[in-house]
Amino acid sequence: MNWLRTAGILWVVSALLATATSLIFRVDPVQVVVTIAASAVTAVLGIWMVARPSNTVVPLSYVVGLGWLALYATLTVQQSGELAAWTTDVFLALVGLGATLAAYRATREAISRRP
Repeated sequence: MNWLRTAGILWVVSALLATATSLIFRVDPVQVVVTIAASAVTAVLGIWMVARPSNTVVPLSYVVGLGWLALYATLTVQQSGELAAWTTDVFLALVGLGATLAAYRATREAISRRP
């Protein structure tokens, strides 16, 4: 399985879901701007991982993954009174975490294949 491609696809999907969620449901302008900016970064990273997969992009995936997780963990805490809002934020955080873990898996497989 091509784990880098899987990670890239997961980043693009998470960016699309986060953008749609922000545009449709978020009412706080700061949250909208921050989540759409984060979505743009993850979309670019995901497209890069799909179009030109290499192990040099994996550390960026780690950094973006940590930022993504921190952002959506913060939003989950801020919106803890609204069940649908925090459930969506947890889901988006987990999709980003899945993309980061897929990138990590790609690196582990590349290292294990070396002679």
